[in-house]
Amino acid sequence: ATADPVSVSPGGLGGGSWCQEHEMIHGRLDVIEEKVIKTVEHLESEVKSLLGIISETTSNIPIAPGTPLIDILDGEY
Repeated sequence: ATADPVSVSPGGLGGGSWCQEHEMIHGRLDVIEEKVIKTVEHLESEVKSLLGIISETTSNIPIAPGTPLIDILDGEY
């Protein structure tokens, strides 16, 4: 039968394996957190690069006189 974690006293039976499992989970979470941070940093870099390309491209597009300008990032579309 599995011991109730509430009734097991610190340092008692079953405490060592729970502690090792707890440390293992924290280790895995640390690895996941690091991967998430690196992924977010990479995505931020990619978005900045894409926005730079869009900005350069749109500044070179000739606009006919009288054409209304539309801001696609203003949230209305």
